[in-house]
Amino acid sequence: MRSVTFILVALVVSILPAAAQEKKLTRQQAKAEFEKADKALNEAWAAAKKALSEPEFNQLKEEQRAWVEYRDYLARSPMYTGAEAHDELALDAPEYLHAAAGLEEMRTEWLKGLIRESKPDEPLTGRWTDSYGGLIEVVETEGRLHFVIQCVRGPTSHVGGLSGIASWNAGLGWFSDKGRDKEKADETNLCFVLRDRKLEVVGANTGYYHGVRAYFGGEYVKTGTLSAKGQGKVSQAAKTGDLPEE
Repeated sequence: MRSVTFILVALVVSILPAAAQEKKLTRQQAKAEFEKADKALNEAWAAAKKALSEPEFNQLKEEQRAWVEYRDYLARSPMYTGAEAHDELALDAPEYLHAAAGLEEMRTEWLKGLIRESKPDEPLTGRWTDSYGGLIEVVETEGRLHFVIQCVRGPTSHVGGLSGIASWNAGLGWFSDKGRDKEKADETNLCFVLRDRKLEVVGANTGYYHGVRAYFGGEYVKTGTLSAKGQGKVSQAAKTGDLPEE
């Protein structure tokens, strides 16, 4: 596994901020933080309802129920929040409210990306997230995807990271690490499938690049752009197979 220190420092802070921050909030402060994040999430939800077709929105409702369970599973975990407790946190505990607010900010970003208007034939170049702790930075060029995928999964901050170059043709991408490491027994593959607004990622034999449960698979949406410098970092990392450093 490569550059684990970078992943822990950068990902736990940027992807899962609730787990990384140690600031202590009063219940009143944490409640205000959660209510602000919850309001933004509800506004993004209302916008999604207007933008999506009825079948699409019905599917999103099922996905949202699963995400709410994920939010509470993490935010009620003392291990994830750093709370001094042995059992699940109460829903009014400051640690829960603070963690849930951070997770809701991620989901709000994802929902906005889901309904973001894009131009025809817009390249994939940009920042993609799955709202479950997964992040992909992509540079699309001449039938290739230069990518860096990194993730933090679960309450114990299982981490993973992989960079490389995938072939790209008509919404379908394929990556193989065959020949990269002679001591590695199994070939690792990633499949990228662009469906409507989502970039679906499916992996095979990816465990070499991540900790327990830190899978790369998921449904990612475009949530941001990459500067010229950022694109250069991604392209360089993809060529070398290393993860970029801050």
